[in-house]
Amino acid sequence: MLRKTIPVVLLYLLIAPNLFAQQKDDKGIYLMAEKMPAIKGGMAAIGKKVQYPRIAKEMGIQGVVYVGFIVDSEGKVIEPKILKSLAKPLDEEALRVITKEVKFTPGYHQGKAVPVRMVLPIRFRI
Repeated sequence: MLRKTIPVVLLYLLIAPNLFAQQKDDKGIYLMAEKMPAIKGGMAAIGKKVQYPRIAKEMGIQGVVYVGFIVDSEGKVIEPKILKSLAKPLDEEALRVITKEVKFTPGYHQGKAVPVRMVLPIRFRI
């Protein structure tokens, strides 16, 4: 039994790194990289930059907006879009924060900066 599992384990060890390393979409944008992009200052940086829209606060709207985007090889956010909406004013604020307020370090694969597709939840709580 042990002799049968050794070739399978060796085959997995040879193939697995290539499977995980080649996770790109049809446009060549990485879905996973060895070093994923990071928010400069962490998630706390987002919390400090969010300005709760007055109308949403008055209406008591709370929840999470999911924003999808690409962090390019220079750390810039491109092609941002709302993946899960909460309310228009909160969606607009989430896009503003991601595109204008928050800075990212780029993702790296095999020592080279690469574009990486990301999804980020922005929580709005009164």
